[in-house]
Amino acid sequence: MEAAAVILAGGKSSRFCGNKALVEISSQRLIDRVVHKLKDFFTLLILVTNSPKEYQGLAVDIVGDLIPGKGPLSGIHAGLVASPYSLNFVVGCDMPFVSGELGAYLVERADPEDDAVVPFVNGYAEPLSAVYRKTCIPFIEALLFTDKPKVAAFYDQARVKYVRDEEVIAFGGGNCFFNINTRDDLKKALEIFPKQ
Repeated sequence: MEAAAVILAGGKSSRFCGNKALVEISSQRLIDRVVHKLKDFFTLLILVTNSPKEYQGLAVDIVGDLIPGKGPLSGIHAGLVASPYSLNFVVGCDMPFVSGELGAYLVERADPEDDAVVPFVNGYAEPLSAVYRKTCIPFIEALLFTDKPKVAAFYDQARVKYVRDEEVIAFGGGNCFFNINTRDDLKKALEIFPKQ
């Protein structure tokens, strides 16, 4: 597939009290699990991090934020700029049940006029499990220099296609968007894991 997967690993993990990307689930680091889930579906994997030494040895291209300190939007920006592909599936490093199949499906759903393809599940957009075209870069750059650099803040300016619940359920439903922010989230992930 002529698309990249961009994995964001630049967060401070302050609520987790440690680097959550390196925590183990079923004897596998979370970052290794995410890479494994995506590698068969995308031509290139790009890891965006400001601590590259922690991820040496992964079969990914590693880049850092170009405009740091603005949260996930900084990471999306860096990944899109670094990618040689127009379409890019963006996920967080803290998503143990991320679906490469869903990412590939979202890429296929992108029409030439779409800037982004975003799951819309249970009434909420899922901006960190979505496809962004490089045409989003100018919208993102404009936001990065404001005091409200939230990912979805540019959606009203871009051409966004939303993929609804009924399309997503075949790829694992809500679990594929589950992310680990706290130690309690890690416990929940370990409870879900045997059912996957």
